[in-house]
Amino acid sequence: MTDLELARALKALRRTVQMLETELRHGRLDEGLLADIASQLENGIASDERCAVLVRGEDSLRESTLTPRPELLSDTIRACEKLKDAIEGVLARLG
Repeated sequence: MTDLELARALKALRRTVQMLETELRHGRLDEGLLADIASQLENGIASDERCAVLVRGEDSLRESTLTPRPELLSDTIRACEKLKDAIEGVLARLG
């Protein structure tokens, strides 16, 4: 994957994470958006070694949704924020 292709894929991923965060802030957990995030990573982003931190971030995001509890939404929002920060970090290194 070229730097330009990776940057485009990362921007699309960031938009999807932002949409999930917005849904969470409205009190809804959108399983479809979670699946989209995983799919975007699996379809090329995760294969780039520069994006290893994003795979860990997605794992953390997914884990935060597994156990129903009062903190689920706030924990998942924080996981979204961390994943967006990680995406920004990779984009910054791309130039």
